[in-house]
Amino acid sequence: MKHLLLSVLLVLQVIPLFSESKPMVICASLEDCEKKADATEIHRKKITLLTFGITEYGKDVPVQNLLPVYLKRVKSTILEANGETGYKGDVILKVTHKPEYKQSQLHKAEEDIQFIDTNQSFLSKENYSELLKLKTLLGQSR
Repeated sequence: MKHLLLSVLLVLQVIPLFSESKPMVICASLEDCEKKADATEIHRKKITLLTFGITEYGKDVPVQNLLPVYLKRVKSTILEANGETGYKGDVILKVTHKPEYKQSQLHKAEEDIQFIDTNQSFLSKENYSELLKLKTLLGQSR
């Protein structure tokens, strides 16, 4: 009886290892990720969508097309680090993060800004203006 039970448990543990797991695709292209991010007000969701788009689809996209996506991600990252959730309704939800989390989010935003600065020549006037605003917001957030 012990051997039968042990065999059954072993089979139940091994079967999932052999099944193919397909990663969940949350958007089909960089443009799709950007559209979905624009459609939501929730900063954490925006960050997730934009990060997925950059990671999965950004490799084959010209830098000038990536920069607006990075700008959107920086903005949402800074706002989210400052406690803005993006949830709206009868009550506007704002949270307070642990200092370590806030600093790690601001560091991520700073890294994105450095990437944008490196490729500044590809920015439009509007995007450059947005970059300056985000740098100011980042400085005020520290």
